[in-house]
Amino acid sequence: MNTKERIFDASLDLFSKRGYDSVSLREIADEVGIRKSSIYSHYPSKEAILMDIFDYFTNLFEYDELLNSREYSLSGDNEILLENPELFYHNGSEAIKEMFFKERNLKIWKLIFIQMHHNEKIRTFFQNEILEKPLMFWMNFFTILKENEVIRHDANPELLAKEYYSFPIYLLIEICAQYEDIPQSSLDDFFNQAEEHANFLLDCVKVKK
Repeated sequence: MNTKERIFDASLDLFSKRGYDSVSLREIADEVGIRKSSIYSHYPSKEAILMDIFDYFTNLFEYDELLNSREYSLSGDNEILLENPELFYHNGSEAIKEMFFKERNLKIWKLIFIQMHHNEKIRTFFQNEILEKPLMFWMNFFTILKENEVIRHDANPELLAKEYYSFPIYLLIEICAQYEDIPQSSLDDFFNQAEEHANFLLDCVKVKK
């Protein structure tokens, strides 16, 4: 890694363990093995490092080829979505799992949960990227299923989206609170439980043929 990448990773490691406000630029420099002044060649401030971390995280979802492929499009002509919404969920879950298994990304999740009540920008990031955008995605998911009579006509897409998405968020908070270094076995269990819950909920509202 080059120096900027080392600063990025050292900062993320310290932020995720101790919180953003408890870490100084001098401590980051010591962790990297450089002078504090050298950081300014790459980042103008500690906050700039934090924003770079969240830009990286946002781009994972925005530019990932698999997640943005035709297979995951929310449209009435997506055969997988209409004929097998469980498979649609499973394939998306597998793509997210691949991201989660990277240590850097797990540390960012922990940082978000630690800092969202202490930093306005992190709280805004959490609301927009972790809550609102995914909820809108799943609301559109259930709306398409309802319009195509895959789920019952009396189903409420907004409530279903909240129920569908809230359980994985709970599981994620639980494992972030439980572990400093999250073991892979816990992540496997996280994805298995989330998918089991999703399939159960979908089965409750599907039109029985």
